[in-house]
Amino acid sequence: MGEMRAIYKVTKQLANHLRDPLPSEDEAREDYLDIIAFLLEKRGLMMTSFTSTPSTVEPPIAKEMVEMNASIEEKIRAVKAQIGRDLNQTRARLHVENRYTNAFSSPTLEGIYFDKKN
Repeated sequence: MGEMRAIYKVTKQLANHLRDPLPSEDEAREDYLDIIAFLLEKRGLMMTSFTSTPSTVEPPIAKEMVEMNASIEEKIRAVKAQIGRDLNQTRARLHVENRYTNAFSSPTLEGIYFDKKN
């Protein structure tokens, strides 16, 4: 039973941590993601070593953990989507900056004449 309570405690910590929005500052964002990764890994290791049978698990705790897990998955998907959007914005910004700084690196059509033959 102690194993189940430990898994519940880590799941609760993860759910509480994911209630906070993803920070916009790089350092805070990295810390936020590190905590998520640590808690997920810790919970995963605890679940693989879980030896109790389903009949010995307290139903209210199990039900609440299933609900928290659904919430955790949804919030992790949202965090992943936000990071993806941020990466796309950064790529687009870098592309525009590179085009601006290397404006003359691409061939131009200026000064080229096309002869039309009849």
